[in-house]
Amino acid sequence: MSNLPPNQPSPYSAAPIVSPSSSKGGGNSVLIIGLVIGVGVVLLFCGGVLVALLLPAVSNARLAARSNSQMNRTKQVALALLNYHAVHKQLPFTATADENGNVIGSWRMAVAPYVDDGGLYVQGKSQTVPDRAPFCFQPLDPTTPNETDVFVIVSPEGMFSSVPNTPIQFSDVTDRLDMTVMAVRLPNRSADWKSTNELTPDEAFAAIQSLNNNESGFWLMGDGSVTRIELPLDRKTFDTLITRGGGEPAASF
Repeated sequence: MSNLPPNQPSPYSAAPIVSPSSSKGGGNSVLIIGLVIGVGVVLLFCGGVLVALLLPAVSNARLAARSNSQMNRTKQVALALLNYHAVHKQLPFTATADENGNVIGSWRMAVAPYVDDGGLYVQGKSQTVPDRAPFCFQPLDPTTPNETDVFVIVSPEGMFSSVPNTPIQFSDVTDRLDMTVMAVRLPNRSADWKSTNELTPDEAFAAIQSLNNNESGFWLMGDGSVTRIELPLDRKTFDTLITRGGGEPAASF
């Protein structure tokens, strides 16, 4: 007779048999899950590396497109100045004053009829001057359509004088037209396009030095060519570029 308490399994009963196939199947499932997770991690890592490689290329392409757009618009300004000179045999006055000395216009207003959309600024024999700047004068991302980032550098030895009604011709330039600055486009400066707010040499040089890597400034030369401003730029080269008769044409810029 057994001495075990009632309802207790007999010590002589057979132990449960573990199926080898069941244990093997569980191991395979774990292995498959591990492989899936590993592949997922690798794909995520590769995707992150690919994005990191592509982002600078996309950014550089965007900056290049913006720069080319501004260069093309600056060339339109250059062409307008050349056309004005061809008609009037001189560059427009930096500022135009009436007989009483009151300033009544700027060089930008004078060349407006000579730009591509200049027809908007001429009606019959009278010139109208709306607030909107010609497209080629506007900054690439203007906060208001009456702003401009195109300036002349006013200087007694430059191509534009600070004295109203001062005529300057291309024949006055003895330093080579292609080596003498007529105007600049600076994305870090803006003014009302109808104003006579221009830049002194010191102001222009300081603005050029403060350009960041995402900004492109442009020289508008006396022969109508447009060149991107390259940094670093020393003051001696700058002063040589903005003078029309110093007798020292810049070797390169």
